Amino acid sequence: MIREVIRPQQRDFHITIPSDYINRVVEFIMFPLDEQEVIEKSKTPKKKSLRGVFNCYADESKIALEDKAWQMNVVAKFKNHD
Repeated sequence: MIREVIRPQQRDFHITIPSDYINRVVEFIMFPLDEQEVIEKSKTPKKKSLRGVFNCYADESKIALEDKAWQMNVVAKFKNHD
């Protein structure tokens, strides 16, 4: 998807279509934006977060083991290093 917010200075506007869009059905939509909203959005940085992105891969049966997983791993790794 390509999105660009512009402020047209004349009635004619030229669009360069990316090569991977050639011979594909595309849609152009034009509607006025509230100018104050555009200004506010540009001032507020978007927070990027991956929190919860891997929830679909969670194994419910392993969640109880997570509490002591680090401690158990350290003990197992250094058990024979006396």
